[in-house]
Amino acid sequence: MESSAFVDGIDRQLARRKVELSNLTLMVKGDNPDPHRLSCIARSAIVLAYAHWEGFVKQSSSDYVNYVNGVRIKVSELKFSLQAAHVSSSFKRAAASSKTRYLGEMLEEIDRRRNEIFKVSPEKCIDTESNLSSLVFKDILRGIGLDVLPLYETRSVFIDRRLVKARNQVAHGELVSFDAVDVEDRIDGVRLLIDSYAEQLKKAVASNEYINGQ
Repeated sequence: MESSAFVDGIDRQLARRKVELSNLTLMVKGDNPDPHRLSCIARSAIVLAYAHWEGFVKQSSSDYVNYVNGVRIKVSELKFSLQAAHVSSSFKRAAASSKTRYLGEMLEEIDRRRNEIFKVSPEKCIDTESNLSSLVFKDILRGIGLDVLPLYETRSVFIDRRLVKARNQVAHGELVSFDAVDVEDRIDGVRLLIDSYAEQLKKAVASNEYINGQ
């Protein structure tokens, strides 16, 4: 995959999600004289706002791993987290025993496999755990060799309480109420996060940040 194709894919996905988020904002800001109808729309919007957060991170992160797959680069040249994803099966086979022989075989196999061309399934690096909290997001970032940006640190409470917790309350049947202000706050926050992550991924591809030492 060419870098331009990766960027185009990220931009298309981002645009589609932002259109739906904008439509949700219009729906809750529209003329809704019936408070029960507004509550239903707001509760639905809370779940969808979270869905676009998790969905974008999962899909775009997978696209990034697939991009690195397509570069066809030696494992040893990549950041260590990506190297670990490639050779992870070697760890699993040796985990059942602490005998020196098995550990030696593991190290030998890892050394050999570091000379292979990188190729992993994105699922090895990316698991949103169906609850994309700030901690899970940071694990994903580190797993694919990206930095945790200061913005993500400052928005940790927003992610955990206003996105994940609120989504779970609605999805698990709690009769919590939200208004238009609540929805706009979450949608604006999701836009900021996915815009920032999109730019980080595009910059990572442009500057080859998957390479060790970059």
